[in-house]
Amino acid sequence: MKIGQSIIKLDKRWKLEDFSILTKEYQQLYGFFHALHAINDNQFTDIDFGHMPWLGGGSVVGFFGILSNRVKQNDKPTVKRIQYASPGFIELTLLTDIATDISSIVAALSGAIASAAGTYHLIHSQYQKRKLTQLKIKDLEAQQLRDEIEFVKKSIIELHDTFNLSPEQVVALHKLSKNDELIQLKMLLALYRRAKPLAELQSQNKANFGD
Repeated sequence: MKIGQSIIKLDKRWKLEDFSILTKEYQQLYGFFHALHAINDNQFTDIDFGHMPWLGGGSVVGFFGILSNRVKQNDKPTVKRIQYASPGFIELTLLTDIATDISSIVAALSGAIASAAGTYHLIHSQYQKRKLTQLKIKDLEAQQLRDEIEFVKKSIIELHDTFNLSPEQVVALHKLSKNDELIQLKMLLALYRRAKPLAELQSQNKANFGD
């Protein structure tokens, strides 16, 4: 991957918390998509997220923290220029392939923000109702819970489509989750919660993450 520049266009009136949302969620998405590229390049082979408990928010925070820490210092986004006006912009120096990945998922969600939210809430409510929060796919297989297994498989495919993930990203996700579909579902639900705030900024015309 190559280092280059990417511009996030700014418009409308921003609150201080908008900048906090932008920086926090962007960096977490950056770490996530950086990991997918690294895995497809046969890196990160020493990480096994299957050993994490995946029992709640602590595991999710730890997951994104580990991915962010794996980004080399010279590859992390840095601000080259910033101008707050109407319109304004933030110019970042970063790995441009990852900026494109972030732009893609934000565009996918902001372009259909209501339906994407509906998809997420339907899957998440069933995920909780089926009491999957503290399980892994091997638990479902051991108990022969075929309906739950089918629900998990269908849900991750639906989220792949909702996020407009590429075939290469889907392959990397399977590797990242060590082919545990339930862990991957937990990852994807957490990914939505981090991409949604940026999609809302874009749908409100406060930010544009595209070219």
